[in-house]
Amino acid sequence: MRILMFGPNHETKGGIATVIANFKDHFHSDAHTMFHLESWKEGSLWKRTFHSARGLFLLPFQIKKNCIDMVHIHMAQDGSYFRKAIATRLAKWSGVGVLLHIHGSHFDQYHQESAPWLQRNLIQTLRKADRIIVLNEDVTTYFAKFGIPMEIIQNAVPIPETQTSPAERTQISSFGQLGERKGTYDILAIAPALYAKHPEVTIHLYGDGDIKQAQEIIRAKQLKNIRIGGWITATEKEKAMQQTMIHLLPSYQEGLPMSILETMAHGIPNISTYVGGIPDIIEPGKDGFLIHPGDHELLLAALSTLIEQDA
Repeated sequence: MRILMFGPNHETKGGIATVIANFKDHFHSDAHTMFHLESWKEGSLWKRTFHSARGLFLLPFQIKKNCIDMVHIHMAQDGSYFRKAIATRLAKWSGVGVLLHIHGSHFDQYHQESAPWLQRNLIQTLRKADRIIVLNEDVTTYFAKFGIPMEIIQNAVPIPETQTSPAERTQISSFGQLGERKGTYDILAIAPALYAKHPEVTIHLYGDGDIKQAQEIIRAKQLKNIRIGGWITATEKEKAMQQTMIHLLPSYQEGLPMSILETMAHGIPNISTYVGGIPDIIEPGKDGFLIHPGDHELLLAALSTLIEQDA
């Protein structure tokens, strides 16, 4: 089978790009040949628009040129949905199968809160797909009432060949876009109390997003135990994970975060929340702890417990 993946540039920031990079680096099969056509690339508005239009324009030609049997479309909400809705129709018009791979953190909510015309369009798009993959049961349950079957397949990550010893892991890390959705402001809120109990521990925030806002809070509250690492490359992330003793991601909305899967592969305990597909992979007390979003008291307690276990 010859498969064409349609999704963002694999060096783009975000979980979908990480999934695509893992496919490109680790998927090997004598029975399958995989191609990748970029649907989006970071840059200026003009550059993003150009790459989006280019990808859609080239899609039918790439299908014909490479004798494609199936297009694997990586979809999320908002702008990603509109690009992939067009791609879905182009692929079906080209006479090939369509596998929709939905990554959005709140794709069900996106449909529910959209205008009626967009709700209808989204359902029509999903019904054109031959198969649909999602990351958690919330999405399958929601769309089941529209008669749309979906399958849950969790993302895969490579297992590192070597791991550092617990004694070499000296920091708490949070990998993900800084902002309210990922719980960044909850981390900043409990930082003073954590410093009072464990002044030797620092929390490193890695990702793009609300960096300026986070820096302003750090300065205003004079937080001594927070470091902002910003967006880092795959090589830098691997180095940071080797130094991480706890991964912290108190999110309010998620599908299935790649950062949790990657840190689990490194043997790092996670503190996260009961949202999306996270409860499907983290067993509280074994793989870390789960709390409800916004529960500062339990967030601090879980952190203290894991820090003291590592001490």
